[in-house]
Amino acid sequence: MTKLDIESIAIIGAGPGGIASLYEFLHTNKDGTSTVGQAVSTNPKFTKVVAFEQKDTAGGIWSAPPSFDKTDLAIPPQEILDTEKYNDASVIHPPAKVPEGLEGTSFEKPLELKENKLSSDLEWKASGIFPDLFSNIPSRYMRFSYIKNEPEYLDRSRTIYPFIHHQEQTGRFEKFIKDEKLYDNIRVNSTVERVTKTPNGKWIVTVRQKDPIHNKEYWYNEQFDGVVISNGHYTLPNIPRIEGLSQFNKNFPGVLNHVKNYRNQHDYKDKKVLIVGGSISTINSLQYIVPVAKHVVNSKRGKHLVFPWINDALVSKGIDSRGTIERIDPVTGEFFFKEGASEKGFDEVLFTTGYHFNYPFLDQNHEGVKVINPSNSSRVSGLYYNTFSIDDPTLATVGVTLSTLNFHTIESSAASIAGVWSGSKTLPSKQEQQKWEEDHLHDTKNNISFHYYTHRQAKAGIIDPLFQYAPEGRYNPLEFDEPYLSDVETGIQSIERLFYGLKDGTIPKSKTLLQS
Repeated sequence: MTKLDIESIAIIGAGPGGIASLYEFLHTNKDGTSTVGQAVSTNPKFTKVVAFEQKDTAGGIWSAPPSFDKTDLAIPPQEILDTEKYNDASVIHPPAKVPEGLEGTSFEKPLELKENKLSSDLEWKASGIFPDLFSNIPSRYMRFSYIKNEPEYLDRSRTIYPFIHHQEQTGRFEKFIKDEKLYDNIRVNSTVERVTKTPNGKWIVTVRQKDPIHNKEYWYNEQFDGVVISNGHYTLPNIPRIEGLSQFNKNFPGVLNHVKNYRNQHDYKDKKVLIVGGSISTINSLQYIVPVAKHVVNSKRGKHLVFPWINDALVSKGIDSRGTIERIDPVTGEFFFKEGASEKGFDEVLFTTGYHFNYPFLDQNHEGVKVINPSNSSRVSGLYYNTFSIDDPTLATVGVTLSTLNFHTIESSAASIAGVWSGSKTLPSKQEQQKWEEDHLHDTKNNISFHYYTHRQAKAGIIDPLFQYAPEGRYNPLEFDEPYLSDVETGIQSIERLFYGLKDGTIPKSKTLLQS
């Protein structure tokens, strides 16, 4: 494949994927070599790199709010529920209507408009962090390889060892962003609403920058050579379509919610609660809700294949287990489950049903990157090693791969993009890239498992194959951390221990909180 000549890059999102990409590009020299782990390049290949972040701070899901009273909408608005398409990402987060008159606009000279509040609400941009949250991945693997592995988090006497509290993780990220002066290249309160390709091969990025204080929006177009999509996978909540749900919400307002908005166990005190879902976020909420609720029911659709211990946990003391919800009687409020049981009188129904991949800004005429069967188990098609658009190598994604080693897989994607876009390395032919996708699809499934690698699979399966495209002089992201993969096995045992301890009261919640 012909070497690419890219100098300007737009990054959509400044969460972990965007931060890793920005850092990597700023440490790529004009000759295609890398200065990662050292000072920024003094002779950079990429002369213009801008990360657009819709929140008011960088950090993505680990950007903890100053207070925890801000949440997204509990569920989509009633008019959206009434469409019966609320399980469709394009319906609950529709592309914003781009105004006329953007020709000739720029960051310095935007088009000023009054804020569209509904459009802002449907960005679903609030953080899902809550005060009691700690990671379910060991602290060593909650960082990029070039961020210090702080010794205090390796203390085995910590109740949450080997994990890290959300405040510690946020602090780790904030320090890195500040020390590296990354905000010089980040525009906050800026949502990318449209990305189109011009006939001359350039990308036009349409941005809506918000001024929440004065209720204003500033729209403009900006041109780039390459675009990185790094808007994450934990923003847009998935609400499964259930017969009767829309009318139930109308008749019983305030009952339905998504776990992204969970903040405090006391909101569930002495209540009858239905928790829908069967994965890590289900466990995270159950361990705090069971001790205070009057009655807890869990509805899940099947066994957890990645963490088998969850299957036993969801039928343990204090949890009434049910199958999939078949339908809801919107008049009586009765929920009917797959095995024939039914219950009503729920005070709270909490969906712990995951999130969508979603790219509403992509031109519908773009034939490459697409989300297959939108849901919490969908996959993204048209990507080579979950990173490069097979259809157009000047479009790439970071953060699509799912793994316990997410930070290291993110880092490998960013490094490979820097290597290819700097001209240091070249991708194989389009046919070879398509063959990789077809072969991998044959070995996995046409769902989210396509993107998943265990901590033991990640290096050979995704990190090393991507690293072959990294800039010259760039070290492998797992070079220093691979010998400690057993931390992940320790973590699986610890997360199970913490779940039972918190749920059953043998571990006081105060022991897991960050002590000042």
